[in-house]
Amino acid sequence: MQPTSSEQPVRPYDPQPGAYAVAPQIWRLTVPIPFPLRHVNMYALVGNDGWALVDAGIGTPDARAAFTAGLEQAGLTLATLQAIVLTHHHPDHVGLSGELHAQTGVPVYMHPIDEASVQIIWSDTMRERFSRVSHFFTQHGLPATRLWYTQEEPEVRRRTISVPPHEAFTLVEDGQYLSLAGERYKVIWTPGHSDGQICLFRERDGIFLAADHVLPRITPNVGLYSEHDRPNPLQDYLTSLAKVAQLPTSLALPGHGKPFAELAARTAEIIAHHEQREQEILSLLAVRPQHAASLMEQLFNNRLKNDEARRMAVAEVLAHLEYLRLNGQVTQQLTSDGTILFAV
Repeated sequence: MQPTSSEQPVRPYDPQPGAYAVAPQIWRLTVPIPFPLRHVNMYALVGNDGWALVDAGIGTPDARAAFTAGLEQAGLTLATLQAIVLTHHHPDHVGLSGELHAQTGVPVYMHPIDEASVQIIWSDTMRERFSRVSHFFTQHGLPATRLWYTQEEPEVRRRTISVPPHEAFTLVEDGQYLSLAGERYKVIWTPGHSDGQICLFRERDGIFLAADHVLPRITPNVGLYSEHDRPNPLQDYLTSLAKVAQLPTSLALPGHGKPFAELAARTAEIIAHHEQREQEILSLLAVRPQHAASLMEQLFNNRLKNDEARRMAVAEVLAHLEYLRLNGQVTQQLTSDGTILFAV
């Protein structure tokens, strides 16, 4: 599992769950999540005879209650739901999608890369996948840990995260246009935070549904979780930032946090953050060769509060290391015990 960031938010933001009218014919439905960011945004795109939902939160009891109350506040019912768009496969964005599809039968749109991940990750193969990820991290110096999802009772897991079957999905590609609640949205594929993440752009007025690609307060988690992922997620992410930076955007609607207007400025801030992190890693490696977990401890100090955060932080460090390695700035060394070290 990859929630949005390995760290707590750096600027105070404690939204109240509820429904907020954020743009013409668009409601933000904010629900609580059991992760450090505490809340996730779902968006209702409202037309004259129905509405579409962008992202589907998570199925914890408090999130369910907030979603139900938000729909009532916005004057919406599932009877008029016309479509569901899932921007990426992370649990706080897909958790209720299976139930909502089962109740309504509406089409579910998603990029094929993350639709495949949905079927793999949130199925009965989750334990096997996590075992492979744990082995991958062990090679990079992180001791094996337990995943929260595997510790839940099966019935609780199914209610927390349920996804539609493969045949329920309509797969969408970069540059495709979707008609949602009477409006036209362009699909923009933005790999990085996840390999198959998509954003939506309403060209007529510049509304940009940013998912977790660009967030207003923190940098999204961009990590390498296994040798089976796209090999250079940080390069993917930086390319995806450049892809959206110059869109004629009037307002960005993020997956977490409040809407913001200055998309180009925010993308520049995030790029600068990653450049700084690369220099920090190179400085630490100039002292001696190290594995990713050692670098993680030095970069994040005591800010990581649990195993989930440490896994995400190691994945972030690995994304930077692979970016630097593929650009010829660091090399890998394999120790006698199978641990992988990086050196300048």
